[in-house]
Amino acid sequence: MGTFIKTRVPQARKALRFAEHAGETWGIDCSCLLYRARGVSLSVLTVIASLVVRLRRAKIRPIFIFDGKTPAAKTDVVDKRRIARVAAQKEMEEIRSELTTVDHTELEKAELEQRCATLQKKAPTVSTGDRDDIKKFLYSAGILFITAWEEADDVLAYLCHKGEIQAVISTDMDMLARGVPCLIVPETDDATVLTEISLSHLLSGLGLSYTQFVDACMLMGSDYTAKGWRTLDPRSAIEVARRGIDWSTMDASGSMSEGAALLRGEGTSWDAIVGEKQRVKWDLGIPKKEPENLVFFSTEHKWPADWLHALLLPT
Repeated sequence: MGTFIKTRVPQARKALRFAEHAGETWGIDCSCLLYRARGVSLSVLTVIASLVVRLRRAKIRPIFIFDGKTPAAKTDVVDKRRIARVAAQKEMEEIRSELTTVDHTELEKAELEQRCATLQKKAPTVSTGDRDDIKKFLYSAGILFITAWEEADDVLAYLCHKGEIQAVISTDMDMLARGVPCLIVPETDDATVLTEISLSHLLSGLGLSYTQFVDACMLMGSDYTAKGWRTLDPRSAIEVARRGIDWSTMDASGSMSEGAALLRGEGTSWDAIVGEKQRVKWDLGIPKKEPENLVFFSTEHKWPADWLHALLLPT
């Protein structure tokens, strides 16, 4: 979808200009940033801190949402990812063992190291310790964060629909199908280059209503597309959606209709997507900053001197 938007509807996508969003509140899909950073062996905490610094300077208030348990509708997708990750990790271990026990030419070593880097990017791992460190940092920086009951996507889309947040930072293009008005996409692994995609401009450029766009995304293949469903290329999916789709006749099982409803957030309630403890945390609001801890983080990780000043700016 990302490539299709770039070529077919370029007017919906532009380089992010922070100044145009001053005063807004943005939701952050934390997991996607962590896995992408870990995939190239970057410090996940430094990547998050760098993003927070830029948002603070731009007077944008971030709210971080962490993933909870895997929803039943995405079990198959997650299982496939887990199998691929385990296979990649096994191959990486074999390569690393070979590099330490077998004599290779410099060219052979370079090729093996490149293969290992490729596998690392395909199957990154984020530890509980990584998440705990980030949560401690966010708390110290006076930034509200909660963990979704299932997926962060559910909470981010809900908050957008309720007007609590005006944009979402995520690598998941499904956020557009979920009705997020402005999707901020990290173009680099360290999230220093950001692009914004306007949903309204995208719909206008494609000549689709929001409902038709969701149907097109289901046909192209989203995380909620029924297992075994034959997907279509973007151009064909959009043409079919534009003519109108009656899922009750196209899919007797009802799976596609249910998936489309999930993307649109129909029937979603706050109590269903956020647990009681997290709802209490949300109601308490932004935590008080802890300057001493911010100094520790900044010193421990050798962040630029001006980061600390930005982190202490009013929220």
